[in-house]
Formats: sequence, structure tokens, C-alpha cells
Amino acid sequence: MAEQQAQAPQQERMKAPFPGPPPFYKYFTTSNLSKLRDLRQNAGFSESSVATSTGDGATGSQDVDILALPTELRYLLPPPPPVDGKYSAFGFDRSLHAPPPSLQDVSIEQLYPDHPAVRLNPQAHLISLARSQLTTFLNLIGNLSQDATAGWESPTKDLEILTFNMLDLINQYRPHQARETLIMMMEERLDRMKSETKAISEVKAKMTDLVGGGETPKDTQMEGIGELERKSDQLGDGKKTAQRAAWAILSGVELP
Repeated sequence: MAEQQAQAPQQERMKAPFPGPPPFYKYFTTSNLSKLRDLRQNAGFSESSVATSTGDGATGSQDVDILALPTELRYLLPPPPPVDGKYSAFGFDRSLHAPPPSLQDVSIEQLYPDHPAVRLNPQAHLISLARSQLTTFLNLIGNLSQDATAGWESPTKDLEILTFNMLDLINQYRPHQARETLIMMMEERLDRMKSETKAISEVKAKMTDLVGGGETPKDTQMEGIGELERKSDQLGDGKKTAQRAAWAILSGVELP
């Protein structure tokens, strides 16, 4: 009973419109982080092994024992991922598998057409909603300039509806945007791999000419290569000449 009474004020603070930081934020100091890092190293756990842990709820096999740590260090260990698909945020229970609420679920009027093409290309509707939002805001400012106690409820409600519609359109566009971003990243990686392959092919061609023809390539970027070749010819050591030419080819190639 006493524990529930002690937790009640904390839950009320978490459910406040503007909740403050959790009380354990004061433990996240440089000194405490260094202590935890030293304890992990002494226990044989590296930072990489902790970062790549599976998080199946058994943190003892992947990290130090939380019960063996002092109080100021226990909060520095991240909690395991939720195993039941639920988590708590600001005093409310959330579900990882719950679908995002629609405008109808929150009793908001939908101002854009309900068509799949709108979700894939919402720019025109977003611009229209933004213009309506600006016009409504100017109307609200005009009403408040004349009478600050009246004429604000209707424009404020309209602004709320317009904002919710814009946010809903943007959220529906996010999966398509994520796919387009992934395509761009894959294209950039493909171009980079093509450049590396081209550079390797050029080196291979130069080495093939060197080994097959017995001729040394002319590398204008390396100073003194001609002098080295003349000295090698004077010594009559063709093997050294070929080796130096090969190193000249490899030294002049810079992979992207």
C-alpha cells in the first residue's frame, strides 16, 4: 500500500501534459559511464558484444549482472526489448503491433480523397491544405485583433482539422518515401561498386600487358621512374625492372 502511494505522484508526473524528465536522469554522468565501462571490461564483456546482444530478456549472458551493480549504475543498462509486444511511455501502455489510428478513429473530418493515388502522390493535396491553413490562421488573427474574447473557436477548430489531415497524409506517404530512399541508396552503392570494378579492371589490364609483353608502362605521375629503369637496364636485371613497373602501376591506382 505504501509503495503504491509512493508511485502515484510519479505516475501523475508522467501523465502530465508536459512531463519532466525521469528522476534517474541524474545518474547518466561521465563518471558513472566510465565506471560501467570498466566493470564491463573487468567482467570480460566488450562494448561490441553488448551492442550486438539479441536482447531476448536474459541480459546476464550478454552483459554484467544488473543486481551486482550499485544503484547509480543500474539505470545505465538499457532494458531488454518487450517480449509481449507492449511497452510503457509517459505512463501509458502502448502496443508495438497496434495499427496507427485513422482520422475516423479520432473523429476528424477527412478533407482529401480516399484514393490510393493520393497516398502515392500527396504533394498537390498537401499544398492545398497548407494554403487553407495559412488562410484560416490569418482569419483567426483578424478575429482576435477585433475581439480577443470571441471569434476564435471556429478558426481554431478548422486549424486543428487541417493539421490532422496534413499529418495523416504525410504518415501514409512514409512507406513509399522509405522505399524510394532505399532505392537511391542501392543505386549509389551499385555505382560505387561499378567504379571499384572498373579501377580493378584497369589495373588488371596494365598488369597483363606488363607480364605478357614485357614492356614497362609509362607512368607520368611517378617521378624518377625513368631513372630507375635506366639503372636497372645498366645492371642487366630485367626482373627488378618488371617488379618496379608493377609497383608503379599499383601505386598510381586509387580506388574510390
